Parts: sequence; structure tokens; C-alpha cells
Amino acid sequence: VTSARPLTDNIKDQLQEKLGQLTGKTAKLTFETDESLLGGIVTRIGSTIYDGSVSNQLKRLREELAG
Repeated sequence: VTSARPLTDNIKDQLQEKLGQLTGKTAKLTFETDESLLGGIVTRIGSTIYDGSVSNQLKRLREELAG
């Protein structure tokens, strides 16, 4: 899990629970920070990436507005 800012222990616990439910397995998470994300989080599970970062949302909005 990569986030723009360090996550609180409470949020880490919630993410671990939700991702465990999503995968049906016990999730063992590692956390990193990347200030270029501006906000939000990016989660990689195996080869699947869930990008909920602000920078990705802005990119998708730009593409949508461009046509």
C-alpha cells in the first residue's frame, strides 16, 4: 500500500481487514509513502493495482474532458 502521507494505525488496520475480505485471505500489508500521489492510496495485490490516488483521478478527469 502506497500513500501520499503516513497512515495512522487505525487506517492500516481497516485496510488490512478490507483487503482481507476482498481477497478472501489474510492480508499481510507493507506500507510506503510517495508524496507525488498528492493524496489517496495505491494498492497492489499480486499483479493487480488499485489506484485511488488523487493524481490518477486528475489524470482520468483530464482524459475525459479532452475527449
